[in-house]
Amino acid sequence: MKISYSNRNRVFNIHTENIPYLSFDMLDNLGVPNLYSTRFVSYDDLKETGKEGLRVVVMKTDDINEAAPVVRANRDRLARQLSSSISRECFTDQKHTNNVYVVTDNDIGASRFEEKPARIRSVDGLITDKRDVLLTAFGGDCPPVYIADPTKKAVGLLHSGRQGTLNRISSVAVALMKERFGCDPGVMYAAIGPGICADCYEIGDEVYDSFAAEWGVKEADRILKRYPGGKYHLDLREACLMTLIKAGIPADHIVISNVCTRCNADIFYSYRAHRMENEQAAMIVNRFRN
Repeated sequence: MKISYSNRNRVFNIHTENIPYLSFDMLDNLGVPNLYSTRFVSYDDLKETGKEGLRVVVMKTDDINEAAPVVRANRDRLARQLSSSISRECFTDQKHTNNVYVVTDNDIGASRFEEKPARIRSVDGLITDKRDVLLTAFGGDCPPVYIADPTKKAVGLLHSGRQGTLNRISSVAVALMKERFGCDPGVMYAAIGPGICADCYEIGDEVYDSFAAEWGVKEADRILKRYPGGKYHLDLREACLMTLIKAGIPADHIVISNVCTRCNADIFYSYRAHRMENEQAAMIVNRFRN
């Protein structure tokens, strides 16, 4: 699969045997099943081409009665490639908040968004210490953040878009894992998934002002730069990294995707590339090798 990388630090394994997906090498080495899907239903490595149109979420323009069975079947196929199934899945409606929810056995199952109980709505982060629970998040240009604690056998998955990143959703998740599961950030691991790169993410001055007000000018200047033409560009990857490090996860326990969804809009769905026929699925299963 011909993916354009922003540098030579390839942190993924690429799987094309069934439904194609990427997995983080670091999480694979921990024995934690994980993936990030593409727009392909199948892919032929020899021909370097694939069948597009993978649907993993019901879009606003979809007929829900037609789309829901299709997306559930596709997610189940992906989950089974991680030796899991959507009978163990939990996901949320993702409203660009910094709200993080503790998933229990009562929250799993392949329900539609609108069938979710009120307690799990307007949530963008999920954490759990329940074995074999499958956490799923969706997105186009917003990077997912995967968190794993091999000591307490707990994981998290966050939808970390601009607003959630501004409001430090990663810090909220790590703090909640400390409080609820007794996790020590010093032994935790995190992976920042594919999303839009800084070169592609042009934003307005009001976004700089928001980060400067919330994070301080020094840190805002680290993640927001004016490009030729006078527009600011936001580095969401760096912002997520900074947040995770401040939350206590060691820098050498964090890997950062070098894949931009907009630069690779032929492989991934991307809002900024106007290629949002559907979205990617990010998945992690709370299962460790030992």
